[in-house]
Amino acid sequence: MFKLMIVDDEPIILQGIKDMVLESKTAFTKIVVANDGFEALDKMEYFQPDLIITDIQMPEMTGLEFIRQARRKQVKRFIILTGFDVFEYARQAIQLKVVDYLLKPINEQDLFRLLKKISVELTDEKKLDQNNSQEQNGQPNDNIKILVKYMKSNYMNDISLSDAGEYLNMHPVYIGQIFKKATGCTFVHFLNQLRVEKAKEMLKEMKDLSLEKIAKCVGYDNPRTFYKVFRKYTGKTPGQFREE
Repeated sequence: MFKLMIVDDEPIILQGIKDMVLESKTAFTKIVVANDGFEALDKMEYFQPDLIITDIQMPEMTGLEFIRQARRKQVKRFIILTGFDVFEYARQAIQLKVVDYLLKPINEQDLFRLLKKISVELTDEKKLDQNNSQEQNGQPNDNIKILVKYMKSNYMNDISLSDAGEYLNMHPVYIGQIFKKATGCTFVHFLNQLRVEKAKEMLKEMKDLSLEKIAKCVGYDNPRTFYKVFRKYTGKTPGQFREE
């Protein structure tokens, strides 16, 4: 569940956006509203939003100036709203790394899709933070051991980082990071090495087994891919290796 702040000097629009978000049933379940930038900054003393939706044209403090000050309070994501399609606003918004720039009147479906996209990004970040916290407690080494064992038991299948993430209940990007840190190579590189070593064993011990069948046994449905990978890691084709 994430926190959203909406800032607009027009009460009707402010309430309208809040109602839209509530009706869309996104992950933004905690919502605080403010009538201007000053009020919003005051409320940020106790309410740290994950996302801020703010108007640009507001009295005393513009939305762009408000964003500059809100960033100092560690808020990273903003959506800006305006009734004016002015390039200068868009240019400054890009400089401030605003998530998106929407014109009034707001299209409810566009807003919903944007909130859904941001909630997915926030969820991924939260998982990465949790995984980093686990790393500090010494858990990644255990996870790497489990992952290597999983790969050795499933190298013959079409497995990927996504499958590993589902198996360990962890984010695939994070798994890739800690795996490379622990082993010195990527998930794909390690998997290819594992498959090539298994193929070498089969080429030595099962001389009657065709190269195509060996390719499938070690996880390559396409023999050409198997030949290419094998040569890359050994400097020889499977046939040359068997003959020697």
